[in-house]
Amino acid sequence: MSVQGKTPVNGLHATVWCRVLRELDRLPAAQRAKAADMVRLSIGLLCSDGARGMGDEWDARKVAAVRTMGHSWAIEQWPLDQLLELQGKVCEEAVAARAEVPGASTERLRALAEASNRFMRELLHGFQEVQPAGSHRRPSHDEAAAALLRGEVDAADGRFARAYAVMAFRTVASPAARRTVMGKLGADVLSAVCAQGGYVLVPAEDENAGFERCTGLHALLPEHSWAGVSWQQVDRVPAGRIEAVDVVAAALAARRRPGCYLLGDVPVEYAVLTHPSVAGLLAAKIEPVTRIPVLLATLRALLAADGNRSRAATDLMIHRSTLDYRLRRIEQLTGHDPTSARRLQVLGTALTAYEAAARPLPPLPLPLPDGD
Repeated sequence: MSVQGKTPVNGLHATVWCRVLRELDRLPAAQRAKAADMVRLSIGLLCSDGARGMGDEWDARKVAAVRTMGHSWAIEQWPLDQLLELQGKVCEEAVAARAEVPGASTERLRALAEASNRFMRELLHGFQEVQPAGSHRRPSHDEAAAALLRGEVDAADGRFARAYAVMAFRTVASPAARRTVMGKLGADVLSAVCAQGGYVLVPAEDENAGFERCTGLHALLPEHSWAGVSWQQVDRVPAGRIEAVDVVAAALAARRRPGCYLLGDVPVEYAVLTHPSVAGLLAAKIEPVTRIPVLLATLRALLAADGNRSRAATDLMIHRSTLDYRLRRIEQLTGHDPTSARRLQVLGTALTAYEAAARPLPPLPLPLPDGD
C-alpha cells in the first residue's frame, strides 16, 4: 500500500514530497508510516522559509524531534541504512528543488546541505541511544547473516532489507584478519566469517547497485581474495548463497585473477561445474594433457594469451615452431585443435573442469545457531 495521508502544503514542500514518495513506497509496509513521518519532519525543517542558516540555529525542540525519530526506529530494530538513505534522498531533492527557484544563492544551497547533515547526525544520535538496552539487542552480524543465508527469516521482517547482493568470498588470509575487515564494512552490511572465507550481505535495490558496492567491499578484503556475487530478494538469499559459492568456485577453477565475479562473468565454467556429468566428461578429455607438464603449461599460456600464438611463445620464452609442435601434440591427445578459437574455448572449459575435480574446494560453512 502506498504512503498517503497529509502531505506538505507549500510549493517547495510538495515538490520534494512527490519526488521522494517512490522511495517511501519501496520500504517494507511495516516501516512506511514511520518513515513518512521522518520525511515530513525533514522536509518541514529543510524547506521552511526560515531554513537559511538553520544549521546553526536548531533549538532543543527540533533536536528532540529528530532524535526521537531515530530512537523510535531503533526500538523497532529496523536497519538504520534505510532511514539514512531516505534522508539522503530528501536532501538531494530539497537542494535540487531549491536550486530551481529563481534567485537561489550558493550560500542558501550550502546551508541546506549543512542542515541535512545536521539532521542525519541527530537522527543517528537518537538511534544509537537505544543500542545499549539489552532488551532490544539486535542479532550480531554473524547471527543475522547466517539466519538469512539459511532461509530462517520472515521476508516481512522489517529488520531486513527487501533484497541483498550475496557475496561469497574465499581468501588465504587468517580468520582474525578477515574479522578485522568485516568490522569496517558498514552498519547495514551483514557478514559471517568461516575457515576458508565468508559471506557478505549487502542491501541493494538491483543487481548493478549491489555488484558495484560488493566490488568496493571486496577491495577491503585481504589480497588474493576471490568473490562470487548473486543478487536476490530477501526470501531467495539461500539460493543466492548457492549461486555465489558456485560462481567463486568457477572463477578459481578457471584461474581468474583475484576479484569480484557475477555468473555472467563465468557462464560456461559455471554451467559445466554445476553439471557433474558434463564436468566429468570434459575433465577426462583434457586429462592426457595434464600428465605432460610442458603441454599443460603451453595450453595455459595460449589461453592466457587469448589464442595469440606469438604472445604465448614469447611468454613461454620458446620459438614459435616449438609452440606449434606442442599444440599439434595437444590436438593429437584431445582431438581438439587449440589454434581454433572455438576448440580452444572447449579445451579451456575442459581444463577448468579438471582443475575443479583435481583440487576440490573446502566448503564455506555457516555459523551454527546459538545453542547448537
